Amino acid sequence: MATQSHSDPAANSQAQRQSQFQLKPSESIVQFDLASEQCKPEALPKKFQDLSVSHKQLIGMLMAEISTVGLAGVGTALLVSAGAGQARAELVVTETEYSVQTNLLKAYVQDQAEDTSVVTAARARQTGQLSHPEMQQQVDQASQEQVSNFGVEFSTLIGQDLQAIAAQALPGSEAEASAVVVRETPETSSNTTMLWGLGLLAIATAALGVGLGLVVVRRKTTAVSLKLLQQSTHQFLEGDRTIRADASGKDEVGQLAHTFNRLAEQITTSEIAMTEQIRRQASEIEQAQFFIQQAQFFSTVAASETRTLQDLETLFKTAVQGAQQILKADRVVIYRFLPNWSGYISAEAVDANYPRVMGGKIEDACIGQELIEAYRKGRVVATNNVYEAGFHPDHLRLMEQLKVKANLVTPILRDGELYGLLVAHHCAAPHIWQQPEIDFLQQLALQLGLAIDRVVLLIQKDGAILRNQQLSEITGAIANAVSIGEVYQCAIAGIREALKTDRAVVYLFDENWQGTIVAEVVGAGFPKALGVNIADPCFAEKYLDKYLAGQVQATNNIYEAGLSDCYLGQLEPFAVKANLVAPILAYDKLHGLLVTHQCSTARAWQEPEITFFKQIASQVGIALDRMNYLAQKDMALYRAQKLSEIASAIGMAADVEEIYNTAIAGVRESLKTERAIVYLFDKDGQGHVVAESVNRGFPQALGANIADPCFADKYIGKYLAGRVKATNNIYEAGLSDCYLGQLEPFEVKANLVAPILAYSRLHGLLVAHQCSAPRTWQESDIVFFKQVATQVGLALDRVNFLEELDLARQQAENLAREQRQQREELQDNLLHLLDQVEAAARGDLTIRAEVTTGEIGTVADFFNSVVESLRQIVTQVKQSAVQVSEAIAESEGSIRQLADSALQQAEEMSYTLNSVEQMTHSIRAVAESARQAAEVSDKASATAEAGGTAMDLTVQNILSLRDTIGSTAKKIKRLGEASQQISKVVSLIEKIALQTNLLAINAGIEAARAGEDGSGFAIVAEEVGELATQSAKATGDIEEIVAAIQAETNQVVKAMEQSTSQVVEGTRLVEDARVSLSEIVEVSHQINQLVKTISEATVSQTQTSLLITGLIREVAQESKQTSDRSRQVSEALQRTVSIAKELQISVETFKVSSKEDVDEEITLPL
Repeated sequence: MATQSHSDPAANSQAQRQSQFQLKPSESIVQFDLASEQCKPEALPKKFQDLSVSHKQLIGMLMAEISTVGLAGVGTALLVSAGAGQARAELVVTETEYSVQTNLLKAYVQDQAEDTSVVTAARARQTGQLSHPEMQQQVDQASQEQVSNFGVEFSTLIGQDLQAIAAQALPGSEAEASAVVVRETPETSSNTTMLWGLGLLAIATAALGVGLGLVVVRRKTTAVSLKLLQQSTHQFLEGDRTIRADASGKDEVGQLAHTFNRLAEQITTSEIAMTEQIRRQASEIEQAQFFIQQAQFFSTVAASETRTLQDLETLFKTAVQGAQQILKADRVVIYRFLPNWSGYISAEAVDANYPRVMGGKIEDACIGQELIEAYRKGRVVATNNVYEAGFHPDHLRLMEQLKVKANLVTPILRDGELYGLLVAHHCAAPHIWQQPEIDFLQQLALQLGLAIDRVVLLIQKDGAILRNQQLSEITGAIANAVSIGEVYQCAIAGIREALKTDRAVVYLFDENWQGTIVAEVVGAGFPKALGVNIADPCFAEKYLDKYLAGQVQATNNIYEAGLSDCYLGQLEPFAVKANLVAPILAYDKLHGLLVTHQCSTARAWQEPEITFFKQIASQVGIALDRMNYLAQKDMALYRAQKLSEIASAIGMAADVEEIYNTAIAGVRESLKTERAIVYLFDKDGQGHVVAESVNRGFPQALGANIADPCFADKYIGKYLAGRVKATNNIYEAGLSDCYLGQLEPFEVKANLVAPILAYSRLHGLLVAHQCSAPRTWQESDIVFFKQVATQVGLALDRVNFLEELDLARQQAENLAREQRQQREELQDNLLHLLDQVEAAARGDLTIRAEVTTGEIGTVADFFNSVVESLRQIVTQVKQSAVQVSEAIAESEGSIRQLADSALQQAEEMSYTLNSVEQMTHSIRAVAESARQAAEVSDKASATAEAGGTAMDLTVQNILSLRDTIGSTAKKIKRLGEASQQISKVVSLIEKIALQTNLLAINAGIEAARAGEDGSGFAIVAEEVGELATQSAKATGDIEEIVAAIQAETNQVVKAMEQSTSQVVEGTRLVEDARVSLSEIVEVSHQINQLVKTISEATVSQTQTSLLITGLIREVAQESKQTSDRSRQVSEALQRTVSIAKELQISVETFKVSSKEDVDEEITLPL
């Protein structure tokens, strides 16, 4: 069943798992009856050979698993047995060794107990006397021998009061004699008593009649520990795997106990691992059997032949039965969804103890769209306990009705959509669903979905073949139809037969989206709908866009589709229960609807049926468009011929009236209208009918004056844009009462109005009237009518153009005549002017033109002004050229002399400059020498003064140097002594380096023994050896340096002793030199004064010579620049003379005076 919640099986604890994979003998995949003849030894190979390959593989796998488990069990048993035997053997050996050592100990202790010193010490202890020191030493020595020779931890002499008399223990022993607690146990010996304690063995003696003395010896092995170990071993062999021996002792028993514990731990671990492995392998075998059973079942499901719905029902029955057996469930069902998401049980396998629900319709209000979407995405719901899943009470009541305690729900998907649910129930008790169970049911649901897809695909394939044949037949019949009615009839007849419906109709729309049924095919016993008008006021708003987009409306049940009461009221009279509605798209619009009805019962329309129905509706639309195209083609041909005839007749018309009459006659004949008129506008925007062609029986409109006060405001702009107004029904077009009042007197029901555009304005209107009835004007009618109106306008423009052309021709002839006369007069005046100005072109500026009236006179006057201005300019140029030439002739010589003088002056300045520079160099040399002499004098004076001061300091320094040399000699001696200490340290370092080298050699040897494992260590050893070698070498170098320091120190000491006497002698000589330096200082001061005077004079001369040199250099530079500029001026003057000559030659060609004397001729003096 569908559920609201689910649990995660993986989240359940391991303690709650139930064994779901154990197969009963009757359920095993391959069964053998060992009591039958077939299972006798000679029959088993034959039986195995008869099995399929897959069964042989499964048997082989099972046998391999069984053999693995058996071998593991045998190995575990052998391991446990071997361990137990080893433990027993080790215990026997240990016990034997212990007995031997105990006997030896008893004998040895008995000998020690008879020792004289021991007996004496015991007797003294008994009498309350103190032991003699020598006696105490003898007792201690005896105890020490016992400890060291026999390997015991301690040895103690104990009195009758159990207090220690003497004690001796090994270093680190934990024994303390005062902590001994013993209990007496009789022995067979007459003079000894064995005392057993915790880790103590005591032997008593009464030798020499001195009462009871105790020699206590503690051993690493005790009989008590050995018995405890034997008990632990026995308990472990009995099966107690938790028992462990006390291994805290350090003796042989402790070691044996430690070995036993380690072996017990290994055996326990191995048994646990082996048990777990056996359990896991057994579980794997069970799972393998479960999976094998699944594989065989899935193989059966996949191999089933499912081609029909009956086969599919059989497969469902097989699937639920197999799933119930494999899952050991109480019920397995297939829940099939209905379109409203309620459902019913289509297949069931249930235990006899629980209710059957096969075929029952189940409505679960808890199945919401969200849960349905989750199932569609593959959600699996596993509920271990329905009472703990938090179900809604309604859903829980449904579970209780079916006795469900736990359920598993997997979706069955067909072609990606939710087909149903595969559900497993446990009714006896809650059940924890395991992952293999979930995977199995999910895989089975997937297999069922694939089988459903296959069956549906086959059914659709067969249905598609039949539909294609039927579609081909219906399409062929529609294509061969010769009329629209035949098209409708072929379509609805074919639909009713192919889809087995009760009725099929064609419904056509009018302009208000209401309509009429124009064709019908209906079964007997159902009401007829042919000719019925159906008006749906909401159609355009709700359905128009959908049908224009090609949508097909499929209603499985009109009472469950949420239709309005109005719509139901239209369908119920015709007993409609379900219907299909497809649009008929023709003539570039929604032309009508193709409808088929199921009247007997509701019907779930399948997608192939809807597609088939839509294709028929498309074929009807195509057929209508084809017929309309052919009709329009014929009409277009006819209209083209008529338009050509009308245009030709209009073109041949001689006047405007003929044009109008030809046009309206052609329009009325071509469009089959009752009237055609030409309406012309006057200046006031009103007009009258100037031409008419009307059928008999209808009133005439010729000459009628029609005034529309709103025409200019409402329509003139639209008509100027070329609009054609088509009115199918004047009473439904929303016309004003005024406009209707103009049309009704002429019995107009429909009209066409086109503008006549001529003379670059709206000249009038071409109008066609339908008076007998309203008329739906076709696009071809409107186009034809507009073209005729255009031809009328063109014809009027042509006539007007011809008239204007004739008038223009006459005007052009008159204008040409006048222009010719003006041109001839202008030519004469121009020739006369040219004769007058010809002399001016040759340079005679004294000529003047005759000024007359008109354009030529204006030109002559302008010419005279230009010539006069030119004459004045030429005269001025001649005079200026003469003046320039004279001025240049006068200035040329002076400029040339100035240039030469400036050049000569520059050369002389250069010579003077060289002399001054030489003098400057000499003065500078004298000044430099004087400066150097002054510096030398200053230095000599300063040196002399510094020398005197230095002599004083030298005397003092020499005296302090003598003291310093003495103290330095002492320090150097101490330095030599310290260097001897360095030699000792160096010797020590040399020894350390030698030992380090030996260690490195030993490390290298050990690394070589270790092989590859010691390669790293060998590298370190080698590096240490190198460091040791370097240390030894450095030590040798240090020894040499120290020896050199000691030798040099001795030499320095000797040299300082000699220097002391030399210092005394130097002190006397320095004093004499100081007196001489005083005299030299006085002389140096006098020389220095004279040198300063000379230096100051030479410096002043040097500065003066440098100033003169700069001035001379500037004068020479200016002279050179003056010479250059003079040359430039001379060259410019020469170029000016050349230009003046050229200008004079140019103006000589002009005659500026009427006199012919020579004085007027101007010649350049060059």
